[in-house]
Amino acid sequence: MEGGTYTVEDLQRRGILLVEDGNHGEYRPRPEEFVASGTSLVRATDMVAGRILFDETQKINDVAVSRIRKGVGASLDVILSHKGTVGKVSFVPEGSPKFVCSPQTTFWRSLDSAVLEPRYIYYYLQSSNFVNQLRARENETDMAAYVSLTQQRQLLVEVPSVKIQRAIVEVLGALDDKIALNERHGETALELAGCLYERESADPERWSESTPGASAKWLSGGTPRTSDPSYWGGDIPWISAASLKTPWLFQSERRVTELGARNGTRLVPKGAIIFVVRGMSLTTEFRIGVAQREVAFGQDCKALIPHPGIDSSTLFLALKAQSARILAMVDLAGHGTGRLVTERVASLPIRLPRGEAAAEFAARSGALLDRAVAVTNENRTLADLRDTLLPQLLSGKLRVKEAVRAVEEVV
Repeated sequence: MEGGTYTVEDLQRRGILLVEDGNHGEYRPRPEEFVASGTSLVRATDMVAGRILFDETQKINDVAVSRIRKGVGASLDVILSHKGTVGKVSFVPEGSPKFVCSPQTTFWRSLDSAVLEPRYIYYYLQSSNFVNQLRARENETDMAAYVSLTQQRQLLVEVPSVKIQRAIVEVLGALDDKIALNERHGETALELAGCLYERESADPERWSESTPGASAKWLSGGTPRTSDPSYWGGDIPWISAASLKTPWLFQSERRVTELGARNGTRLVPKGAIIFVVRGMSLTTEFRIGVAQREVAFGQDCKALIPHPGIDSSTLFLALKAQSARILAMVDLAGHGTGRLVTERVASLPIRLPRGEAAAEFAARSGALLDRAVAVTNENRTLADLRDTLLPQLLSGKLRVKEAVRAVEEVV
């Protein structure tokens, strides 16, 4: 097949591409078929930074899987969110767990890698050419943002020669590899800081017992009216239960304006500790992070402003060390939603350093946490470079050799 631009429908007819969404109606999983361990049901909220967080997905049993007629995923698939949150893209690496798409997600699968490289699909679906097509179609119905499977079949896909596809994948993949390496370094630095806290906090001479309630000012968040466009699309990250998936809160997919921040939500400064108090994630994990800039936050979260003399990072580590006990406090509401009674968390015993020990521990743990923050910030720069190179490579404005030099400078 010659390089060119084709519709999804044409590529499917040629046996090159398969696009399927998750099951609707009678074939979708029923409430009693959700289990603690089983096949992953991938939703938009499970897609983060190009990956699927399989450990956090809802699981369905074999009865539900046997009824499913489409949307059964496989390694090397590219997953696109097409309902509610439109345009998230994740790649499924080899060796991933069994999964099926939810009604919110679609898999795009290369059926002939000699013509259409799987990872090229992943990058193309993030290109401005493709995203603009999604944006033009996502509000064609009266429903929430939605690009149906029928609409997806009419979308255009640029298919250069496989040689060019593989060159693009090699260049952009080098950036993704560096991002993945940085993520591992950041996770290791955070784990080391946690180990340091566990060891040092056992010292009865220099550390004493306190509570989160006695250590910080507690604040509740909120959501500005989503129907008012003047409140949304600004420069202030709005942190929610769905977006709080990293300990270092630089940004969020949803952002509010200054007007929105004054109407229905709350701003907190850099150093504020934010954690989830309501959401499905509380059934498996305690999500907590530290604001790296001024942010707003939603009603499913609480924010803590440490009292004078209490280091923000130390209080963060103290709370994180109690994750298991905090999860044991979670009450389950309808549809598996977890809820934390904040009074219980506020009275939870924690260990904090006193006097000189406070400054010493803040310096030692801070060096580790600063490293984790630094690599996270570097990843933002690398991701921006990747997203800048992508449209230029696809359009031919930038030659592969020039892109390789740009990548080599940062990798």
